[in-house]
Amino acid sequence: MAVLVFLSFWILVALGLVMVGIRSGRRSRSAQGGTAAGGRAYWFVGFAVILLGFGAGVPIAASFGRQGDSRQDAKADIANLTPAQEHGRELFHKYCSVCHTLQAASAVAQVGPNLDMLAPAKGLILDALANGRARGNGAMAKDIVVGQDAQDVADFVSTAVGSAKK
Repeated sequence: MAVLVFLSFWILVALGLVMVGIRSGRRSRSAQGGTAAGGRAYWFVGFAVILLGFGAGVPIAASFGRQGDSRQDAKADIANLTPAQEHGRELFHKYCSVCHTLQAASAVAQVGPNLDMLAPAKGLILDALANGRARGNGAMAKDIVVGQDAQDVADFVSTAVGSAKK
């Protein structure tokens, strides 16, 4: 939906600019007894209204798209995370949400794998954190988080995707 709104905005901007350019390029009607300035004023006002509408409307619409507590959005029940898992959630948000999608952390990036779909086990998460990954479209550096921090992130992710119960 956000992509459609974004594209619609730029299509309307382009069409508005083309129309203003076409109207401005014609011979002035004032030489023929008409008034071209009044017609152009309507285009400029209309164009300003569209820009203002999208300039305010898109951010407002985007803010309504992500409501509620993200803990309730995930597949697994993560409403009662342990302190270590909460710490893992914070670390995931800080280091991993830039590339990965994980509903429980409100992460919607598309560079790395979608962890909700992949549902990795804790061991696979720990291995990826320790060794990094590269699959043609980019690379995950190794040792992004280490030690107990890595354990906390892996525990949070495996709980969030429901693989901790498997």
